[in-house]
Amino acid sequence: MRKLLIIAILPVIACQREDPNPFADQEQSVSQPATEYLPEGNFAWLHQKVFHPTCAQSGCHDGTFEPDFRTISSSYNSLVYHPVIANDPGQTFTYRVLPGDVNASFLYERLTVVVPNTSGTMPLEVPPGSDWAQLRTYYIQKISQWIQNGAPDMFGNLPTPGNTEPQVVGLLAFPAGTTTQPYPRGTDPGVQPIEVPAAAVDVWFAFMDDATAPQDLQYDRFKISTSSNGFDDVAEQDLVVSAGFSGPDLGNSTTTFTHKAAIDLTGSAPGTYYFLRVYVNDGDHPDPTEVPNDGTGPPMRDYFTLLVVP
Repeated sequence: MRKLLIIAILPVIACQREDPNPFADQEQSVSQPATEYLPEGNFAWLHQKVFHPTCAQSGCHDGTFEPDFRTISSSYNSLVYHPVIANDPGQTFTYRVLPGDVNASFLYERLTVVVPNTSGTMPLEVPPGSDWAQLRTYYIQKISQWIQNGAPDMFGNLPTPGNTEPQVVGLLAFPAGTTTQPYPRGTDPGVQPIEVPAAAVDVWFAFMDDATAPQDLQYDRFKISTSSNGFDDVAEQDLVVSAGFSGPDLGNSTTTFTHKAAIDLTGSAPGTYYFLRVYVNDGDHPDPTEVPNDGTGPPMRDYFTLLVVP
């Protein structure tokens, strides 16, 4: 996100400036699982492998111009069903990404074709640390497959035109009443549960919505169970909503955590797994959004798992 004049999925003259990320220079206190443990082709994987290292560069898609590739959520919301600002001479394209139709998605066009009256095929330059030059064909194939499969979000939910549903973009657990030293995830390969003691724990969530500020989300509840499925009969509990604090999201970009689940695990036996789900409504959909849901598989579901340790 820093000092190179790099790429644009849309021409510079047609992009919109946004405020810089206020947390961009803050030190992150905990890391999320590495990219290689994310499902290949999952949107979180595409963000960590392509959009962030190759596109979110200073003066370009770091919030200076759309699409905004600073975070997983800003990337998704500024691509999928997002209207094209600049277009080809024939005004062929309506959306940057049209789920299910690669050839009607301007993102794919800009990566593969020199569109007249633009600066060229994207990216114009490749920053240090990006492996785009070596893996260009492979990455374009994965982007194409993601679009053709309906452009699901990182939890596998398919989008619909119009206002999108809220997403969880970060999850951290702390000793109750604190937000400074998060509990770690396990160190084995893959996305491991957060290891917590048999004590009072605060689990914090970061939400992102394309039209509603996290603090303005409604419903605001969670469920916790020792079973990964069958949540219909689990009692709901209230999430506490506050101004929150900054910390790393699921892609290791910094975001704001605003919703807290206060959980008392006192007396839980070591080795017990607890599975979490959260429920919020942005006011634009008839039912609350459930994250994760029964259709969310590992490893994305594993982000929402706690493991009691001695």
